[in-house]
Amino acid sequence: MRTKLLTLFLILVSIQLLASEKLGMFVEAKRFLDTNANTKFVIDYQVPYKNMTFLIRDSGYYAELKVLIAIANADSVIYKKEFVNNIGVTAKYDVNSSNKSFLDRISLTLAKPEFKLQITFEDINGNTKLEWNYTAELLNVNDRLSDVELISMINSDTTAFSQKFLRNGKTYIPEPSGLISRNALDTLYIYCEAYNNESETSKAVMTIRKDGVSIVIKSMQIKVGKVAELLLPLNLATMEVGKYSCTIDYVDHDTKQCRSFEFIISEQTEKLYMLFTEPDDEYQLMKYLITVKSNTNWGSMSKDAKRRNISQLWVELATKLGQPVDNVLKLYKDRVDYCNINFSHFEKGWKTDMGRIYIRNGRPDDIDKDTSSDETKYVRKDIQIWKYSSRKQAVYLFVDIPMNGNFKLVYSVNDDEESTYPDWRKYVGSDFDESRLDN
Repeated sequence: MRTKLLTLFLILVSIQLLASEKLGMFVEAKRFLDTNANTKFVIDYQVPYKNMTFLIRDSGYYAELKVLIAIANADSVIYKKEFVNNIGVTAKYDVNSSNKSFLDRISLTLAKPEFKLQITFEDINGNTKLEWNYTAELLNVNDRLSDVELISMINSDTTAFSQKFLRNGKTYIPEPSGLISRNALDTLYIYCEAYNNESETSKAVMTIRKDGVSIVIKSMQIKVGKVAELLLPLNLATMEVGKYSCTIDYVDHDTKQCRSFEFIISEQTEKLYMLFTEPDDEYQLMKYLITVKSNTNWGSMSKDAKRRNISQLWVELATKLGQPVDNVLKLYKDRVDYCNINFSHFEKGWKTDMGRIYIRNGRPDDIDKDTSSDETKYVRKDIQIWKYSSRKQAVYLFVDIPMNGNFKLVYSVNDDEESTYPDWRKYVGSDFDESRLDN
Protein backbone atom coordinates (compact mmCIF):
# COMPACT_ATOMS: atom_id res chain seq x y z
CA MET A 1 0.00 0.00 0.00
CA ARG A 2 2.87 2.33 0.87
CA THR A 3 4.47 1.58 -2.50
CA LYS A 4 1.26 2.50 -4.34
CA LEU A 5 0.89 5.73 -2.37
CA LEU A 6 4.54 6.63 -3.02
CA THR A 7 4.11 5.91 -6.72
CA LEU A 8 0.95 8.04 -6.83
CA PHE A 9 2.75 10.84 -4.98
CA LEU A 10 5.67 10.75 -7.44
CA ILE A 11 3.27 10.83 -10.39
CA LEU A 12 1.45 13.84 -8.96
CA VAL A 13 4.74 15.63 -8.28
CA SER A 14 5.92 14.88 -11.82
CA ILE A 15 2.70 16.24 -13.29
CA GLN A 16 3.00 19.37 -11.14
CA LEU A 17 6.63 19.92 -12.21
CA LEU A 18 5.75 19.50 -15.86
CA ALA A 19 2.87 21.96 -15.50
CA SER A 20 5.10 24.48 -13.77
CA GLU A 21 7.56 24.43 -16.68
CA LYS A 22 5.06 26.14 -18.98
CA LEU A 23 5.45 29.89 -19.24
CA GLY A 24 2.13 31.71 -18.86
CA MET A 25 1.84 34.27 -21.66
CA PHE A 26 -0.25 35.39 -24.64
CA VAL A 27 0.77 35.09 -28.30
CA GLU A 28 -1.30 36.30 -31.24
CA ALA A 29 -0.66 36.47 -35.00
CA LYS A 30 -2.36 38.97 -37.34
CA ARG A 31 -2.04 39.33 -41.12
CA PHE A 32 -1.76 42.53 -43.15
CA LEU A 33 -0.84 43.26 -46.78
CA ASP A 34 2.24 45.36 -47.48
CA THR A 35 2.64 47.76 -50.42
CA ASN A 36 3.68 44.86 -52.68
CA ALA A 37 0.64 42.74 -51.72
CA ASN A 38 2.83 40.37 -49.69
CA THR A 39 1.41 39.08 -46.42
CA LYS A 40 3.03 40.66 -43.40
CA PHE A 41 2.61 38.56 -40.27
CA VAL A 42 2.54 40.51 -37.02
CA ILE A 43 3.12 38.31 -33.96
CA ASP A 44 2.52 40.06 -30.65
CA TYR A 45 3.53 38.38 -27.41
CA GLN A 46 2.78 39.52 -23.88
CA VAL A 47 4.11 38.12 -20.59
CA PRO A 48 2.73 39.29 -17.21
CA TYR A 49 5.60 40.26 -14.93
CA LYS A 50 4.31 37.93 -12.22
CA ASN A 51 4.87 34.95 -14.55
CA MET A 52 8.60 35.67 -14.95
CA THR A 53 11.52 35.33 -12.56
CA PHE A 54 13.27 38.61 -11.77
CA LEU A 55 16.72 38.75 -10.18
CA ILE A 56 18.09 41.70 -8.21
CA ARG A 57 20.95 43.44 -10.02
CA ASP A 58 22.33 47.00 -10.04
CA SER A 59 19.58 48.40 -7.78
CA GLY A 60 16.88 46.99 -10.03
CA TYR A 61 15.07 43.78 -10.97
CA TYR A 62 15.82 41.98 -14.23
CA ALA A 63 14.30 39.10 -16.18
CA GLU A 64 15.52 37.51 -19.40
CA LEU A 65 13.15 36.19 -22.05
CA LYS A 66 14.84 34.20 -24.81
CA VAL A 67 13.03 33.94 -28.14
CA LEU A 68 13.89 31.32 -30.77
CA ILE A 69 12.19 31.68 -34.17
CA ALA A 70 12.19 28.80 -36.66
CA ILE A 71 10.46 28.77 -40.07
CA ALA A 72 10.06 25.43 -41.83
CA ASN A 73 8.93 24.45 -45.32
CA ALA A 74 7.75 20.84 -45.27
CA ASP A 75 10.36 19.13 -43.08
CA SER A 76 13.20 21.57 -43.72
CA VAL A 77 14.02 24.51 -41.47
CA ILE A 78 14.78 27.42 -43.79
CA TYR A 79 15.23 30.20 -41.23
CA LYS A 80 16.34 30.47 -37.62
CA LYS A 81 16.84 33.44 -35.35
CA GLU A 82 17.43 33.76 -31.63
CA PHE A 83 17.49 36.82 -29.37
CA VAL A 84 17.03 37.72 -25.70
CA ASN A 85 14.74 40.38 -24.25
CA ASN A 86 16.35 41.94 -21.17
CA ILE A 87 13.49 43.23 -19.02
CA GLY A 88 14.26 45.62 -16.17
CA VAL A 89 12.02 47.26 -13.58
CA THR A 90 12.91 49.51 -10.65
CA ALA A 91 9.98 48.89 -8.31
CA LYS A 92 9.71 45.58 -6.47
CA TYR A 93 5.92 45.90 -6.64
CA ASP A 94 6.06 45.49 -10.43
CA VAL A 95 7.80 42.13 -10.16
CA ASN A 96 4.67 40.52 -8.69
CA SER A 97 2.16 42.64 -10.56
CA SER A 98 -0.56 40.98 -12.61
CA ASN A 99 -1.51 44.35 -14.11
CA LYS A 100 1.89 45.00 -15.70
CA SER A 101 3.48 42.96 -18.45
CA PHE A 102 6.20 42.85 -21.08
CA LEU A 103 4.98 43.37 -24.64
CA ASP A 104 6.91 42.87 -27.87
CA ARG A 105 6.29 42.30 -31.56
CA ILE A 106 7.83 40.14 -34.27
CA SER A 107 7.10 41.12 -37.89
CA LEU A 108 7.67 38.70 -40.78
CA THR A 109 6.86 38.92 -44.47
CA LEU A 110 6.29 35.55 -46.13
CA ALA A 111 5.83 35.06 -49.86
CA LYS A 112 4.76 31.41 -49.90
CA PRO A 113 1.88 29.63 -48.16
CA GLU A 114 2.08 26.67 -45.83
CA PHE A 115 5.23 27.82 -44.05
CA LYS A 116 5.24 26.49 -40.51
CA LEU A 117 6.32 28.93 -37.87
CA GLN A 118 7.54 27.80 -34.46
CA ILE A 119 8.52 30.26 -31.75
CA THR A 120 9.92 29.09 -28.42
CA PHE A 121 9.79 31.51 -25.51
CA GLU A 122 11.96 30.77 -22.49
CA ASP A 123 12.22 32.57 -19.15
CA ILE A 124 15.94 32.01 -18.60
CA ASN A 125 15.92 32.75 -14.87
CA GLY A 126 12.79 30.72 -14.16
CA ASN A 127 13.48 27.86 -16.59
CA THR A 128 9.92 27.97 -17.95
CA LYS A 129 9.03 27.72 -21.63
CA LEU A 130 6.21 28.06 -24.11
CA GLU A 131 6.31 26.61 -27.62
CA TRP A 132 3.99 28.36 -30.07
CA ASN A 133 3.23 26.80 -33.48
CA TYR A 134 1.50 28.48 -36.41
CA THR A 135 0.83 27.45 -40.00
CA ALA A 136 1.05 30.52 -42.22
CA GLU A 137 -1.93 31.16 -44.47
CA LEU A 138 -1.34 34.10 -46.79
CA LEU A 139 -3.86 36.78 -47.51
CA ASN A 140 -5.02 36.74 -51.09
CA VAL A 141 -3.98 39.69 -53.27
CA ASN A 142 -7.70 40.24 -53.85
CA ASP A 143 -8.61 40.18 -50.17
CA ARG A 144 -10.45 43.27 -49.00
CA LEU A 145 -9.76 43.04 -45.25
CA SER A 146 -6.81 42.35 -42.97
CA ASP A 147 -7.19 40.47 -39.73
CA VAL A 148 -8.71 42.43 -36.84
CA GLU A 149 -6.56 43.82 -34.04
CA LEU A 150 -7.52 44.83 -30.51
CA ILE A 151 -5.81 48.09 -29.47
CA SER A 152 -5.63 49.11 -25.81
CA MET A 153 -3.99 52.50 -26.30
CA ILE A 154 -3.02 55.02 -28.99
CA ASN A 155 -0.39 57.61 -28.08
CA SER A 156 2.43 59.69 -29.52
CA ASP A 157 5.27 57.75 -27.91
CA THR A 158 8.46 58.14 -29.97
CA THR A 159 10.87 55.87 -28.08
CA ALA A 160 12.90 53.30 -30.00
CA PHE A 161 10.79 50.47 -28.57
CA SER A 162 7.56 52.01 -29.83
CA GLN A 163 8.77 51.94 -33.46
CA LYS A 164 7.49 48.38 -33.71
CA PHE A 165 3.94 49.58 -33.06
CA LEU A 166 3.93 52.77 -35.16
CA ARG A 167 1.19 53.62 -37.63
CA ASN A 168 1.09 57.05 -39.25
CA GLY A 169 3.29 58.58 -36.57
CA LYS A 170 1.33 57.19 -33.60
CA THR A 171 1.86 54.16 -31.43
CA TYR A 172 -0.92 51.56 -31.46
CA ILE A 173 -0.48 49.33 -28.40
CA PRO A 174 -2.07 45.90 -29.04
CA GLU A 175 -3.75 43.68 -26.47
CA PRO A 176 -2.94 40.11 -27.60
CA SER A 177 -4.56 38.59 -24.52
CA GLY A 178 -8.02 39.74 -25.60
CA LEU A 179 -8.69 40.46 -21.90
CA ILE A 180 -9.53 44.05 -21.04
CA SER A 181 -9.92 45.45 -17.54
CA ARG A 182 -12.53 48.18 -17.45
CA ASN A 183 -10.76 49.63 -14.42
CA ALA A 184 -7.50 50.11 -16.31
CA LEU A 185 -8.68 51.77 -19.54
CA ASP A 186 -11.15 54.40 -20.69
CA THR A 187 -11.22 53.52 -24.37
CA LEU A 188 -10.69 50.37 -26.39
CA TYR A 189 -10.06 50.35 -30.15
CA ILE A 190 -10.88 47.89 -32.91
CA TYR A 191 -8.45 48.16 -35.85
CA CYS A 192 -8.57 46.68 -39.33
CA GLU A 193 -7.30 47.56 -42.81
CA ALA A 194 -9.24 47.55 -46.09
CA TYR A 195 -7.47 46.92 -49.40
CA ASN A 196 -7.92 47.17 -53.15
CA ASN A 197 -10.96 49.37 -53.07
CA GLU A 198 -11.87 50.74 -56.50
CA SER A 199 -15.47 51.68 -55.91
CA GLU A 200 -16.94 54.85 -54.37
CA THR A 201 -19.78 52.78 -52.89
CA SER A 202 -17.61 50.43 -50.80
CA LYS A 203 -18.15 50.44 -47.07
CA ALA A 204 -17.23 48.51 -43.96
CA VAL A 205 -19.68 47.77 -41.15
CA MET A 206 -18.30 47.08 -37.69
CA THR A 207 -20.67 45.33 -35.32
CA ILE A 208 -20.05 44.62 -31.63
CA ARG A 209 -22.32 42.03 -30.02
CA LYS A 210 -22.85 40.73 -26.51
CA ASP A 211 -25.00 37.68 -25.87
CA GLY A 212 -26.06 37.80 -29.51
CA VAL A 213 -27.39 41.37 -29.23
CA SER A 214 -25.84 44.13 -31.32
CA ILE A 215 -24.75 46.98 -29.03
CA VAL A 216 -22.51 48.96 -31.41
CA ILE A 217 -22.89 49.27 -35.15
CA LYS A 218 -20.72 51.63 -37.17
CA SER A 219 -20.74 51.99 -40.94
CA MET A 220 -17.70 53.56 -42.61
CA GLN A 221 -17.31 54.57 -46.22
CA ILE A 222 -14.01 53.38 -47.67
CA LYS A 223 -12.10 55.80 -49.82
CA VAL A 224 -10.76 54.64 -53.15
CA GLY A 225 -7.15 53.57 -52.75
CA LYS A 226 -4.90 50.74 -51.75
CA VAL A 227 -5.11 50.90 -47.95
CA ALA A 228 -7.85 52.31 -45.74
CA GLU A 229 -7.51 52.19 -41.95
CA LEU A 230 -10.67 51.26 -40.08
CA LEU A 231 -10.67 52.30 -36.43
CA LEU A 232 -13.58 51.94 -34.02
CA PRO A 233 -13.24 53.45 -30.50
CA LEU A 234 -15.30 51.87 -27.73
CA ASN A 235 -16.17 53.70 -24.51
CA LEU A 236 -15.56 51.09 -21.80
CA ALA A 237 -17.59 53.02 -19.23
CA THR A 238 -20.74 52.21 -21.22
CA MET A 239 -19.94 48.51 -21.72
CA GLU A 240 -20.87 45.73 -19.32
CA VAL A 241 -18.53 43.04 -18.08
CA GLY A 242 -18.61 39.94 -20.26
CA LYS A 243 -17.67 38.35 -23.57
CA TYR A 244 -18.03 40.31 -26.81
CA SER A 245 -17.77 39.43 -30.48
CA CYS A 246 -16.73 41.83 -33.21
CA THR A 247 -17.60 41.42 -36.87
CA ILE A 248 -16.33 43.58 -39.73
CA ASP A 249 -18.19 43.22 -43.02
CA TYR A 250 -16.78 44.63 -46.25
CA VAL A 251 -19.62 45.39 -48.63
CA ASP A 252 -19.45 46.35 -52.29
CA HIS A 253 -21.77 45.82 -55.23
CA ASP A 254 -19.97 42.61 -56.26
CA THR A 255 -17.66 41.78 -53.33
CA LYS A 256 -18.24 40.75 -49.74
CA GLN A 257 -15.82 39.70 -47.03
CA CYS A 258 -16.04 39.26 -43.27
CA ARG A 259 -13.57 39.19 -40.38
CA SER A 260 -14.44 38.47 -36.77
CA PHE A 261 -12.88 37.93 -33.35
CA GLU A 262 -13.82 37.90 -29.66
CA PHE A 263 -12.65 39.73 -26.55
CA ILE A 264 -13.57 39.85 -22.86
CA ILE A 265 -14.15 42.87 -20.61
CA SER A 266 -13.56 42.28 -16.91
CA GLU A 267 -13.82 44.45 -13.86
CA GLN A 268 -11.17 44.17 -11.18
CA THR A 269 -11.97 45.53 -7.76
CA GLU A 270 -9.06 47.57 -6.50
CA LYS A 271 -8.39 50.01 -3.71
CA LEU A 272 -7.38 53.43 -4.95
CA TYR A 273 -4.96 55.54 -2.93
CA MET A 274 -5.42 59.32 -3.07
CA LEU A 275 -4.65 62.40 -0.95
CA PHE A 276 -6.35 65.10 -3.03
CA THR A 277 -9.69 65.26 -4.77
CA GLU A 278 -8.02 66.60 -7.91
CA PRO A 279 -5.66 64.10 -9.63
CA ASP A 280 -3.71 66.94 -11.32
CA ASP A 281 -2.66 68.25 -7.89
CA GLU A 282 -1.64 64.78 -6.79
CA TYR A 283 0.34 64.27 -9.98
CA GLN A 284 2.35 67.39 -9.12
CA LEU A 285 2.83 66.13 -5.55
CA MET A 286 4.07 62.74 -6.77
CA LYS A 287 6.79 64.47 -8.81
CA TYR A 288 8.27 65.63 -5.49
CA LEU A 289 8.48 62.08 -4.20
CA ILE A 290 9.18 59.67 -7.01
CA THR A 291 10.62 59.70 -10.51
CA VAL A 292 7.48 60.02 -12.64
CA LYS A 293 7.81 59.21 -16.31
CA SER A 294 6.39 61.90 -18.55
CA ASN A 295 2.88 60.86 -19.52
CA THR A 296 1.97 62.42 -22.86
CA ASN A 297 -1.63 61.22 -22.46
CA TRP A 298 -2.18 62.76 -19.02
CA GLY A 299 -4.15 65.77 -20.26
CA SER A 300 -6.58 63.61 -22.26
CA MET A 301 -7.10 60.94 -19.58
CA SER A 302 -10.35 60.81 -17.64
CA LYS A 303 -10.36 61.53 -13.91
CA ASP A 304 -10.83 57.84 -13.15
CA ALA A 305 -7.84 56.89 -15.28
CA LYS A 306 -5.74 59.58 -13.61
CA ARG A 307 -6.75 58.30 -10.18
CA ARG A 308 -5.71 54.77 -11.14
CA ASN A 309 -2.39 56.12 -12.37
CA ILE A 310 -1.81 58.08 -9.17
CA SER A 311 -2.79 55.10 -7.01
CA GLN A 312 -0.19 53.00 -8.76
CA LEU A 313 2.46 55.64 -8.04
CA TRP A 314 1.59 55.54 -4.33
CA VAL A 315 1.99 51.76 -4.36
CA GLU A 316 5.37 52.11 -6.08
CA LEU A 317 6.53 54.68 -3.53
CA ALA A 318 5.40 52.53 -0.59
CA THR A 319 7.23 49.54 -2.07
CA LYS A 320 10.37 51.64 -2.45
CA LEU A 321 10.13 52.77 1.18
CA GLY A 322 9.26 49.28 2.44
CA GLN A 323 6.13 50.57 4.19
CA PRO A 324 2.38 49.82 3.94
CA VAL A 325 0.68 52.23 1.53
CA ASP A 326 -1.69 53.56 4.21
CA ASN A 327 1.29 54.46 6.43
CA VAL A 328 2.99 56.31 3.57
CA LEU A 329 -0.20 58.19 2.75
CA LYS A 330 -0.56 59.32 6.38
CA LEU A 331 3.07 60.46 6.51
CA TYR A 332 2.72 62.70 3.47
CA LYS A 333 -0.77 63.88 4.39
CA ASP A 334 0.64 65.16 7.69
CA ARG A 335 3.42 66.94 5.82
CA VAL A 336 1.00 68.49 3.33
CA ASP A 337 -1.22 69.69 6.18
CA TYR A 338 1.78 71.22 7.98
CA CYS A 339 2.85 73.03 4.80
CA ASN A 340 -0.61 74.41 4.18
CA ILE A 341 -0.78 75.76 7.74
CA ASN A 342 2.72 77.27 7.86
CA PHE A 343 3.71 78.16 4.29
CA SER A 344 0.48 79.19 2.53
CA HIS A 345 0.29 82.72 1.12
CA PHE A 346 -1.01 83.35 -2.39
CA GLU A 347 -0.97 79.61 -3.07
CA LYS A 348 -1.24 76.42 -1.07
CA GLY A 349 1.74 75.87 1.18
CA TRP A 350 2.60 72.46 -0.27
CA LYS A 351 3.14 74.07 -3.68
CA THR A 352 5.75 76.56 -2.39
CA ASP A 353 9.52 76.02 -2.40
CA MET A 354 9.54 75.48 1.36
CA GLY A 355 6.58 73.14 1.04
CA ARG A 356 8.33 71.07 -1.62
CA ILE A 357 11.46 70.63 0.49
CA TYR A 358 9.47 69.90 3.65
CA ILE A 359 7.31 67.28 1.90
CA ARG A 360 10.32 65.54 0.41
CA ASN A 361 12.58 65.66 3.47
CA GLY A 362 10.39 66.30 6.49
CA ARG A 363 11.21 68.68 9.36
CA PRO A 364 14.74 70.19 9.15
CA ASP A 365 17.23 69.21 11.85
CA ASP A 366 18.34 72.83 12.12
CA ILE A 367 16.76 76.15 11.06
CA ASP A 368 18.80 79.36 11.00
CA LYS A 369 16.64 82.48 10.65
CA ASP A 370 18.09 85.93 9.88
CA THR A 371 17.79 88.95 7.59
CA SER A 372 20.03 89.78 4.68
CA SER A 373 22.71 92.45 5.21
CA ASP A 374 22.31 96.01 4.08
CA GLU A 375 25.18 95.47 1.64
CA THR A 376 22.80 93.97 -0.90
CA LYS A 377 21.46 96.01 -3.80
CA TYR A 378 18.01 95.29 -2.38
CA VAL A 379 16.32 96.15 0.89
CA ARG A 380 16.81 93.77 3.78
CA LYS A 381 14.96 90.48 3.35
CA ASP A 382 14.24 87.60 5.69
CA ILE A 383 16.29 84.47 5.10
CA GLN A 384 16.13 80.90 6.42
CA ILE A 385 18.77 78.19 6.24
CA TRP A 386 17.49 74.62 6.58
CA LYS A 387 19.93 71.81 7.37
CA TYR A 388 19.39 68.05 7.36
CA SER A 389 21.78 65.63 9.00
CA SER A 390 20.15 62.49 7.60
CA ARG A 391 19.67 63.63 4.00
CA LYS A 392 23.24 63.56 2.70
CA GLN A 393 23.93 66.68 4.75
CA ALA A 394 21.58 68.68 2.51
CA VAL A 395 21.41 72.45 3.04
CA TYR A 396 18.83 74.89 1.64
CA LEU A 397 18.87 78.69 1.68
CA PHE A 398 15.51 80.44 1.34
CA VAL A 399 15.01 84.20 0.83
CA ASP A 400 11.71 86.07 1.11
CA ILE A 401 12.31 87.83 -2.21
CA PRO A 402 8.75 89.17 -2.70
CA MET A 403 8.63 90.14 1.00
CA ASN A 404 5.25 88.52 1.52
CA GLY A 405 6.31 85.40 3.42
CA ASN A 406 6.63 83.25 0.27
CA PHE A 407 10.28 82.23 0.62
CA LYS A 408 12.14 81.25 -2.56
CA LEU A 409 14.85 78.60 -2.65
CA VAL A 410 18.00 80.33 -3.98
CA TYR A 411 20.71 77.91 -2.89
CA SER A 412 20.94 74.17 -2.23
CA VAL A 413 23.73 71.66 -1.77
CA ASN A 414 23.79 67.86 -1.64
CA ASP A 415 20.42 67.57 -3.38
CA ASP A 416 20.45 66.65 -7.06
CA GLU A 417 16.72 67.37 -7.35
CA GLU A 418 17.15 71.09 -6.61
CA SER A 419 19.10 73.90 -8.28
CA THR A 420 20.90 77.07 -7.12
CA TYR A 421 20.44 80.59 -8.47
CA PRO A 422 23.69 81.61 -10.23
CA ASP A 423 23.48 85.03 -8.53
CA TRP A 424 22.19 83.84 -5.14
CA ARG A 425 24.75 85.97 -3.24
CA LYS A 426 23.12 89.23 -4.30
CA TYR A 427 20.07 88.30 -2.21
CA VAL A 428 22.05 87.93 1.03
CA GLY A 429 24.76 90.59 0.67
CA SER A 430 28.48 90.51 -0.02
CA ASP A 431 29.33 90.24 3.68
CA PHE A 432 27.19 87.11 4.17
CA ASP A 433 29.18 84.48 6.04
CA GLU A 434 29.03 81.48 3.69
CA SER A 435 30.33 79.20 6.42
CA ARG A 436 26.79 79.33 7.79
CA LEU A 437 25.89 77.02 4.90
CA ASP A 438 28.30 74.32 6.06
CA ASN A 439 26.74 71.19 7.48
